[in-house]
Amino acid sequence: MFKTGVFHWYGYVEPFEERIKSIKQAGYDYVMLWWEDETYPLFIDRRNLIKIVNDYGLKIDNVHLPFDDTNILWSDDINKRNKQRDKIISSMHEIKTCGGDTIVMHTDHGNNIKLNLRNGYDSFEKIIRTAEDIKLKIAFENIQMFEYTDFLLREFDSDYAGFCYDSSHDFVNGQSCGEILKKWSHKLFAVHLSDNDGTCDRHWVPGKGHVNWNKIINILKQTDIKSFSMETYPYEEEKNLLPVEFLEKANNNLKSILESEK
Repeated sequence: MFKTGVFHWYGYVEPFEERIKSIKQAGYDYVMLWWEDETYPLFIDRRNLIKIVNDYGLKIDNVHLPFDDTNILWSDDINKRNKQRDKIISSMHEIKTCGGDTIVMHTDHGNNIKLNLRNGYDSFEKIIRTAEDIKLKIAFENIQMFEYTDFLLREFDSDYAGFCYDSSHDFVNGQSCGEILKKWSHKLFAVHLSDNDGTCDRHWVPGKGHVNWNKIINILKQTDIKSFSMETYPYEEEKNLLPVEFLEKANNNLKSILESEK
């Protein structure tokens, strides 16, 4: 029996607990979280998010760290680099204490930027050693400049450093279209599944667009991921659906693909 999950933000502005309630009602097993305080329409301290999810009988697939300042980890400014590294390590300790076991990180941010590999190695070595010490898995996600994620996955042979595969990122603007998943499937910790039109990261429900699900699903079924989890939002014709109706549609689409790809 396939386990499915979804990111806690799926395009509807509602209080966090209402969204979790809808996810449960729509038949999911897992939730993916973003590690920041909920501020609208109700404030919730991020350290309470995992407990709320668990109170509804759902499990945490992974927790995504914010990424806007990720390039600082490769900076020539050692003070800025160490400050950003320590900020990430602090979040790792928070997540572990709150009950999380896997985080997702972007290794870099932007496009066509040259980053210093030696500096990045130094930053991520300390992050990964912390992950090993506290037994928290880190999944590095494929984004535009995949060469830096590829570099880290090559350099660090650790049970706590692995890969998060985003299908939409991989099937847009000349990305690998499944080849990076094939290459790093043995290090796969988590997935962000969604579809697109091949030109933009649309976050459509699986089956709507350009992604080669036959190729992707057949690789994923040979891995040890705990949940086939989605990061998806409603398209124009789906915006009239109630939140639980949209979630049910996405879940049914994904399960149909999982069952049809033998």
